[in-house]
Amino acid sequence: ILFSGKKRRLTIIECGCDINTMIDLAKVADLGAKLFYLSGMVHGEYQKQEVHNLGRFISVMKFRPLTWQTSHPYVLADRMEELTNPEDV
Repeated sequence: ILFSGKKRRLTIIECGCDINTMIDLAKVADLGAKLFYLSGMVHGEYQKQEVHNLGRFISVMKFRPLTWQTSHPYVLADRMEELTNPEDV
């Protein structure tokens, strides 16, 4: 989900309950030092009050770059394709 405004642009990515996924996501997140927990979905939607509270918290917080993030470059890839002709290998 992408939110944008005059002063900042936010992308919210839902992460599963897998520690490796959480670690990978934290490497590219500006809020990697924060963990937001929502109690779950009801009829395919998150609870309105929880989403409202999350939005309010994010809107007032101060963003500081993480020292790990600023000292480690990264690339986020959506898809990788092998372009080498199999006959050349």
